[in-house]
Amino acid sequence: MPSANPLLHSFVDQGVLVLTIVQSRIQGEETAQQLREEMQFAQEKAGVNRVVVDLQHVRYLSSVAFWPLLSLRRQLLDTGGRLIICGLSGDLEVLFLTTKMISSGGAVDAPFEVAPDTAAAISRLVA
Repeated sequence: MPSANPLLHSFVDQGVLVLTIVQSRIQGEETAQQLREEMQFAQEKAGVNRVVVDLQHVRYLSSVAFWPLLSLRRQLLDTGGRLIICGLSGDLEVLFLTTKMISSGGAVDAPFEVAPDTAAAISRLVA
C-alpha cells in the first residue's frame, strides 16, 4: 500500500520496472519494512519481473536496509526475473563492494548485478 511519505518513485520503461529510492538515508527496521512493502507493491502493480533499483539519491544505507533489496531479488528470481542495482557512487558503492553485494569484476557469486545508470540497466534487461 502506498505511504503518505513514500521512499521511492516507480515507473515502467520497455517492460522494466524502475524503482528510484528518493530518501538519502535508509536506516532502521521501520524504514526497511516500509521500503520492502513499497517495492513489493510497485512490483505487483506493474506485473513485471525485471526490475532496476536506482540508488542515485541514497547516501547512507544501514545493514538492515539490504533486507528489502534481497527480499525483492529472491521474489524476482522465484519467477524467473532479474534485478539490477544502479546509481551507486562514493561511500555507497564501497559499501556494496565491501559487503560483497556486488562484484567489481562481474563475478556471478555477488547477489546483485550492477549498472552505472538506469538506461544501461534497462538496456541490459531488455537485451
